[in-house]
Amino acid sequence: MLETADLPAQPRREDHGALIVLHLYGTYHAMGRQHVELLGTLARDVYELQRADWARLIASLGAVGKIVDSALPPFWSGLWWRWEGSHLYDEINGMADALGVSGADAWRGVFGVLGSGTTTFVATGTATADGSAIIGKNTDWTDSYGLRRPVVIHYNPSNGDLPHVMATWPLLGAPLVGVNSAGFAIGMNFFMADEVLGFGPTQWPWRRALQKATSVRQGVRMFKRARNRGLAGFISMADASGDIALLECAPRQLAVFRPDGDWLAQSNHARTKRLLPHDRGGSPESDQRRVAMEAAVQPHLGKITPEIATLILRDRSNSPYVNEAVVANTAVLNSNVVNPAARTLWHSTAQQPQAPFGEMLPFSPGDSPVDAAALPADPRLGTPEMDHEAHVVAEVRRAVRLFNEGKVEDAGAIWDAFADSGEPLLEPHRLTWARGRVRWTLGRWDEAAALLAALDGDDTPFDVRAHALVASGWAADRVDRREDAVRLYRQALVHLDTRPEYNHQLTIGPVRSWAAAGLKAPQTAGPPQETPHLQMVA
Repeated sequence: MLETADLPAQPRREDHGALIVLHLYGTYHAMGRQHVELLGTLARDVYELQRADWARLIASLGAVGKIVDSALPPFWSGLWWRWEGSHLYDEINGMADALGVSGADAWRGVFGVLGSGTTTFVATGTATADGSAIIGKNTDWTDSYGLRRPVVIHYNPSNGDLPHVMATWPLLGAPLVGVNSAGFAIGMNFFMADEVLGFGPTQWPWRRALQKATSVRQGVRMFKRARNRGLAGFISMADASGDIALLECAPRQLAVFRPDGDWLAQSNHARTKRLLPHDRGGSPESDQRRVAMEAAVQPHLGKITPEIATLILRDRSNSPYVNEAVVANTAVLNSNVVNPAARTLWHSTAQQPQAPFGEMLPFSPGDSPVDAAALPADPRLGTPEMDHEAHVVAEVRRAVRLFNEGKVEDAGAIWDAFADSGEPLLEPHRLTWARGRVRWTLGRWDEAAALLAALDGDDTPFDVRAHALVASGWAADRVDRREDAVRLYRQALVHLDTRPEYNHQLTIGPVRSWAAAGLKAPQTAGPPQETPHLQMVA
């Protein structure tokens, strides 16, 4: 049952389409408990999903992972919560009470989802219509087939912290983007650094800044003073005076990026000299999204309002395909606009894969009435064209899920049906890759080789071409064409060397090691299990 004694108002939940809104009051421990109790069975389902993902991650790290897992979560939840200034671990312990699990296990269930994308712009001064700052942000994160819902949380702390509101998802008490009652706003883009998660006495300045800062200057100071920032991220800031900033940070590294003009766009790769050596997430996809966001903002410079910001977040002009890197890509989970001067955060009520196109409702810190209008949904939402797009994405995701469950032939039937129909919404090289991946998994090496050979061209996306060259080498090795296999492995390495900045440790990095292994000895064991599907749908 909700603990409501001595609270200024009743904790409550509101549902607006796909969006869940929580109003929380009291201590952070109490608010953590309220969070879970208000979400009900959804909190338990997300906890079990993310707890299992954490277990798989730890298993993949071997002995080191087991040592880290056995030592750090108990330390954070059992001891460090008393001194960590943002009360993150105390809030997670409140979640643990409501879930009926240990604090360490609750921590594992909160942090069991790490790694995805976000596409952001921050504008102010001459770039906006009235000179005030505006943040537009699409957070790209899998909703795990509809389970992970977008959430807006109103925090009303009883310890003197500023009331604040943030966009997030179930069990996550960190702001994807948020604004406080002083008009300070902060948002986070994920950064796959060489150190993603900090060890030891971690601090969480993006929570603390939202709880205490009244300006960008104060927010930056809080980040600089933190010795261990807990998590790597690209942190965007804006305040009611119109000041803006971008921080690139790993747990123990920090650089402040200030744009030359009055606006910036950011995706998920570093740009400062200090953080570039620590980047392990360079990818063509991140490059494409940042360039796409810059192109979407350019025509509106000097005229950006919250309404214009929604148009920017819905941009898909750089690709006709639903499984390519666009601003309004199908992996967007939270779509937000923030105006710090108005103390207002807008959040879409639509669900992935069409989140940016929904109506955006306004939310302000505290319980006072919101002095802002909703931003209307895109008129295309609900049309036959958009409904067909949603169907295509759902089928792509179903094929990925079937493949992951070992139902490879069933997945292949979906990919082949798309190829036979000539579905114009799917990038053809990515579709061919998926069909080739099915065939070599089934041991149909000649068929796989024939499909993959068509992907060795300059018009093939960089990541698809790299994987296809190595996979073609695997297929050649399996049918005793060693000379062809060696040539293909070498060609893959040459291709990778053309863009050394692309080093994404999940999608690009493994290809180099696979090609090197193929050159040393014939590959006869079949493709690695972690070969990605490369479809760019969550």
